[in-house]
Amino acid sequence: MLLFILLYMVVAVADQFLVTATVDIRELPLGHYIPMGIVDPNVGVLVLLYRPIMAIPTISVTIRRLHDVGKSGWWCVLWVLPVPVLGWLYLVPLLCRPYSEWRH
Repeated sequence: MLLFILLYMVVAVADQFLVTATVDIRELPLGHYIPMGIVDPNVGVLVLLYRPIMAIPTISVTIRRLHDVGKSGWWCVLWVLPVPVLGWLYLVPLLCRPYSEWRH
């Protein structure tokens, strides 16, 4: 997960220095439902391409980690609650727990 965050930071900085075209997320189809569109509506093209490409590995790592602590992979749906902070407040401590010998 740390690698994904560091890679995102590198892409975001490269996007700023290369001064690529920006896209207003709110103008995309279903753009008003994207949480980052509220926080930072104008993103560069590199960041816009990076987000969906890295979504699958991020979900995969989260599900694997949830299985390690004995929870169902469906708990990762908490990341996309209408109020995302509530899901994060529960999932971050859960994902930081040590490995358990729980059998699936």
